[in-house]
Amino acid sequence: MKKLITGFMALVASAMSIAPLPGTALYIPAGSYEVIQEHLDGYTYITEFAVSENDPNYPSDYKLYIQIPEETETFCGVKLLMKENYDTLNITFPGGKGKELLSDAMQETGITSNVSSDDDIHCECRLYGNVSQADVKALYSKLNDSGLITEFIYSTELYSVREGGTNSELLGKFCFCSYDYDTGKWTSPEEQLTEYNKLVELTEALFPGSSIVLDTYEDRELGFTAYNATVIPMGDITIEERIDFALKIKEETGKFGGLFINESAAPVLKAECVDLVNAIEGDANCDGIVNMADAVLIMQSLSNPDNYWLSSQGLFNGDVNNNGISAADALAIQKFLLNPGQNL
Repeated sequence: MKKLITGFMALVASAMSIAPLPGTALYIPAGSYEVIQEHLDGYTYITEFAVSENDPNYPSDYKLYIQIPEETETFCGVKLLMKENYDTLNITFPGGKGKELLSDAMQETGITSNVSSDDDIHCECRLYGNVSQADVKALYSKLNDSGLITEFIYSTELYSVREGGTNSELLGKFCFCSYDYDTGKWTSPEEQLTEYNKLVELTEALFPGSSIVLDTYEDRELGFTAYNATVIPMGDITIEERIDFALKIKEETGKFGGLFINESAAPVLKAECVDLVNAIEGDANCDGIVNMADAVLIMQSLSNPDNYWLSSQGLFNGDVNNNGISAADALAIQKFLLNPGQNL
């Protein structure tokens, strides 16, 4: 199945939505952003789309990449890169009863999430909302102190790459009606016609002699009237020229040409993963010991982030105050080294 993103067919069906990932999405432990970029090899970054925080169809703003074809081709691949709006926990219970044990532990530590598991040993849950690092540490301590687990992986910075395509015809289609999730209103006909007039002016300037077909659609049940325009150039133009044209229209009106995205579930790439079983509190450089080098690296990463940085594991280990890496963490590590009998 495919879903049209720009064009009124998508608006009627799902108000410009992208199919959400099912609970059985395939997770790939990417481990770095380089792996994400490998999924985009051969594709050119085109633009970014902002999404309302209240829009239930999109987890975040997303970036559009297009595989620029040969001049003779009219179809090109499309990929959308977006950050997912949740973190995940992957926990192994070798003795079984994982779903029950994890659900009980999360309830006791104040974490709300559904637990999924195929064998009641390997469990996963998604963390939405304001689940802090301190909450995750508390959950880990509860399970680990009870000797129930052998693995506890905390993954953040999850990205998905949705695939689809477009062609010359789709890139010439523009829909001016959308639903504003912040105000709860559809774009008014007056606002749409204003955007349409901008499109007419830009088309005449960029592709003189082109024709524009304007269609309307009214849905009384949902309470909107939609205007959609199709730009038909007078002569032959390449798909790259179509893309450039769609970008110029987006700059002026916020509307981009049409494309479709496959509705099949996209793999989720875990760019940042923390292993709590092997985590050492204060070990910011992840060398297995806590010493002055950890405090120094924290300060260097704060003062000169272009040359010094912490891995996701190092960020987790070094955040001893559970409120984000800061100079206070480096100070706490130094105090611990001066008084090794105390806890970090």
